[in-house]
Amino acid sequence: MKRNRSFASNSNKDFLRRCYDLPIIEEWRAGAGRPLKYLGLPASQMLDIVEWQQTLERFTGIEREENQQHLMFLNANVRDLEHRLHALYGEFDDILLNGRDRYDKMPEWPYDLVNLDYYGGFIYSGLSRPKAFRKLIANQAAYERSFLLIVTQHLRDRDSLHEKDKFLSDLGTRLKGAVIDSKLHRHIDSVVAWYRDADMPDAARQNLYMNFYFRETGEPEFFKVKCRPGVVYSGTGNSSMIHFVTDFVYQPNIAHRAASDQSLIEVINLGLLAARDGNLQERSLRQPRIPVK
Repeated sequence: MKRNRSFASNSNKDFLRRCYDLPIIEEWRAGAGRPLKYLGLPASQMLDIVEWQQTLERFTGIEREENQQHLMFLNANVRDLEHRLHALYGEFDDILLNGRDRYDKMPEWPYDLVNLDYYGGFIYSGLSRPKAFRKLIANQAAYERSFLLIVTQHLRDRDSLHEKDKFLSDLGTRLKGAVIDSKLHRHIDSVVAWYRDADMPDAARQNLYMNFYFRETGEPEFFKVKCRPGVVYSGTGNSSMIHFVTDFVYQPNIAHRAASDQSLIEVINLGLLAARDGNLQERSLRQPRIPVK
């Protein structure tokens, strides 16, 4: 028997949805000159869709549990949104990787806004979630469609493969190879050592890893990627969550890897924010930064 994982919001999540995400979504709506197509995990209450509905056209909602999908249809009907709802049933990782849900229904590619607010973290032993994200980005590239990606996940993951530790080793090597000024190499060593320190909060490592992943996955698919600081907050039941909002802007008529306007060093120096009591605050972790001239 499946465990019921019905979604419950709280004041921190409500603040992010309304005061942080919505202004960015409204900018995308204005830039597109039309309502946005949505793909996401809205849960049966569809709080994101309800909050953002004035910016949206059609929306595809994925639900993994049958009773929750039924409630989603009921809520859509009550709010007179059912004619705009395209529902898919199953695990979102599987749907993105296979292109179909459990009933052989397909997503309506492409999308302008993708909002993935899921249980668990990003890294598991099979790396199915990173592969699913890569497939999502490749699908958007196939339609040459820019999009806004919103991701919310638990800070705790099952990184049994020590993926983030391998990533930090590769990051130091790559940065040193890209930075001509050898005087900056000691700063690079200091940054990598700080992130590898077991006493440092994993929120910092996950923030760096995810933003780097978005950039490294988007640019080969011809997207300029704009990263923002991750936002940590206390979710329902005091669960530790982290929230990302990232722009993927497609670059047409090129055959080479896109080059984002943000430098890699600027991404590393982004830092971390915290949502608390209706405010955004900079998280004072005092991580070392690489000097930018």
